[in-house]
Amino acid sequence: MSVVEGERVVPDFERATDIEGWVWCEAPDGRSGWAPRGWLAEAGGMWTARRDYDAIELTVAPGEVLEVVLEESGFYWARKETGETGWVPADHVSVIDRT
Repeated sequence: MSVVEGERVVPDFERATDIEGWVWCEAPDGRSGWAPRGWLAEAGGMWTARRDYDAIELTVAPGEVLEVVLEESGFYWARKETGETGWVPADHVSVIDRT
């Protein structure tokens, strides 16, 4: 699922997850996926994305170096050295300081 800021989404608050802060959503094109609850806005019973969002998960291997771009509700949006980006569970990553 991928949406741009202001695009309508249909959240399913009844779908169970053990991950706090995430909600299952359907995009206008029919694709669906988990989205951060804080990135959704409600007005008049309609929900929209507060920012651009892509639900892609990043496949990583032990020892692989990632650049953490942002953190949201227990996940990192990360970039591989190849440039590939996606979400990775924060508890699967060891952060090192490279300064």
